[in-house]
Amino acid sequence: MLTEKEIFQKILKIELYTRFLADQLFSGKYTSSFKGRGVEFSEVRPYVAGDDIRSIDWNITARMNYPYIKEFVEERQLSILLLIDLSASMYFGTGEKLKRELISEVASLLSWTALRNNDKVGLILFTDRIEKYIPPRKGRFHVLRIIREILYFNPVGRHSDISCAMDFASRIFRKKSIMFAFSDFFGGVPEKFIKILSKKHDFIGVRILDAAEEKLPSCGICEIKDTETGKTSFVNFSSPAVRKKYDNFFASESEAIKKIFSSAGCDLLFLRTDKEYIPALLNLFRSRARRR
Repeated sequence: MLTEKEIFQKILKIELYTRFLADQLFSGKYTSSFKGRGVEFSEVRPYVAGDDIRSIDWNITARMNYPYIKEFVEERQLSILLLIDLSASMYFGTGEKLKRELISEVASLLSWTALRNNDKVGLILFTDRIEKYIPPRKGRFHVLRIIREILYFNPVGRHSDISCAMDFASRIFRKKSIMFAFSDFFGGVPEKFIKILSKKHDFIGVRILDAAEEKLPSCGICEIKDTETGKTSFVNFSSPAVRKKYDNFFASESEAIKKIFSSAGCDLLFLRTDKEYIPALLNLFRSRARRR
């Protein structure tokens, strides 16, 4: 078990790295990728040729005997909500990072970028139940708390049921928010709740996988254990039939997940523990900015 000093050092290491990325790479792209909750009145100014006549303020125009235009600006401040799967499968990883550690880095980067843009960040940790909820706030210590909870919170449940987190989020968040759902989605994707959330919020799925989950290693007969159920069994990973069956299953499941998100008009980001997440995240921001 890590000491408090070791925990603090790890959190600070993640903070330094992700704050640097937020300042140097992501801040501007974040702003252009996510819309505010709406528009609010800014000021009135004299009409100039080319202005939209639908924006004329007729009351002031009548008083001043000259046309005036209402100007509006986007209400920029947003609430970012991170839905984090802490089921037992998040403790898996065959490389340098566990899936949960990768999630903590990406969530940290998003949090610092949001903070840099004066947005609030909140957190829902879930398994097959709501494990912890931290309401959206600002501030460095708030973000450090979020990083710590993602890394070291000890959940009660072992299974994954993202529908409980999505249902909870839909009930407590009335205003438009940006929601990132981090999971491997092996427990299924609740199409009903994604469509409900996508109507009011900007919902983005982040699928976290390990290389061994995407492609079975050819390593002979191995004893495997389902981290969520605890069941063990022996599988011949070198068998062509077994590997082909798994490849077909994984491809079919991945395609089904993509279709669910696509039909709801939501983005889905794929990240792997053995690959850099920065290019994939930048591509997501760029594609969203082009669609605005």
